[in-house]
Amino acid sequence: MPAWPPISTGSANANLPTLSATVANAGTDYPFRARVSRKAFSEAMARMGEDIDYANFKNEVAKVSGKGRAHIYSGVWTQLLALEGSEPAPVKRKPVAASPPPKGASFGGVLIDAEGRVLLREPSGHYGGYVWTFAKGGADPGETPEEAALREVREETGVEGEVICRLPGEFRGDTGVTVFYLMRPKKSGGKFGKETATIRWVTPDEAVKLIEQTVSERGRKRDAQVLKAAVAAWKEQ
Repeated sequence: MPAWPPISTGSANANLPTLSATVANAGTDYPFRARVSRKAFSEAMARMGEDIDYANFKNEVAKVSGKGRAHIYSGVWTQLLALEGSEPAPVKRKPVAASPPPKGASFGGVLIDAEGRVLLREPSGHYGGYVWTFAKGGADPGETPEEAALREVREETGVEGEVICRLPGEFRGDTGVTVFYLMRPKKSGGKFGKETATIRWVTPDEAVKLIEQTVSERGRKRDAQVLKAAVAAWKEQ
């Protein structure tokens, strides 16, 4: 059985040769993050499972890494055991006021995936002075605000989204007010319209820097506020 020192890049690559470089402090909920495909991860777990050749985990840790480390693992095991059969307390969330949108408002969406990455779009020709921004637009006749936001996201990014919640407040840009919704991606890879040059999934910190490239001061400030509100709402989910 292998020893249990802190994982190094070399030991991780032994079972995960396609593991990416570790990124530190990238604005995510974990201070360190590396990426690998689901297939590679599942195959690595299977290989490590086949390497297990001991009868008792805590005893083996004590033998290889010392009683101090084994005691720490024992404490973790005790806490997990206490969770068995217990019902977690319901999370109380402050409801977001759903006031009617102002007349003539546009509707948009901020897509954030399970890894906390944000989707930005680059408007063709940097229309309106926007270099990187979010999908938005007016509602078609008969559309609800949510339907309009989902359609705009689909048309301008090629991604099929699902509304999680409405972001609190209304956001004023150069030409009017926009109501934004936090969304999660359901299906990607679709074609986007000619209004978009390209799209990019980025970390929140990267999104801040890209949004800062927008020439329109009001639009730049609006998108920064939208990003901040969306990331805060995503962390509460």
